[in-house]
Amino acid sequence: MELDLTFPAGLDVAWEAASAAQALPVSARSWLLDTGSLTDRIESLTDKFSLALVGEGNAPLHDAELSCLSAVAPPDGDGKYIVREVLLQNGGTPWVFARSVIPLVLMETEFNQLGSQPLGKRLFNDDRFERGAFELCKVNNSSFAGDTGVTLLGRRSCFHYRQHALLVAELFLPASPVYQTER
Repeated sequence: MELDLTFPAGLDVAWEAASAAQALPVSARSWLLDTGSLTDRIESLTDKFSLALVGEGNAPLHDAELSCLSAVAPPDGDGKYIVREVLLQNGGTPWVFARSVIPLVLMETEFNQLGSQPLGKRLFNDDRFERGAFELCKVNNSSFAGDTGVTLLGRRSCFHYRQHALLVAELFLPASPVYQTER
């Protein structure tokens, strides 16, 4: 599936508690509620992993993003955030769209020169970052799904570092193994 995304693509959806996953197949729950690195899990399934940077920079935050960030941490210093959107791919086929909202101060220090490196490589190799609870979403008929008729599943969580919070949202695209049925 070819995706033609323009930055910022956004992920302005309704989020719900992770308990909503109980209604989903076990295979989907194993992806949505996995507390490990999604990048590492994808890399374990393919030797053709790649990251495509959709965009990174100043972009308006969605109300749900602002609400989530302010609920877990006081407003960050000057309240400036950088939005980073990427596709995690297998051989050029997008499996995951990820949107991260990162305090500017962290982009200038901890995540300086991130470039095409997955954010997860830094987050999960640095025990100073602690992951918060998951929230889940379902996305229908979006630019991410095309005409597949597939309801896409997503998750998000905040990571905490000192007084800062950054938000990582991941939407599993139609080619992702999250939709493979159990055998």
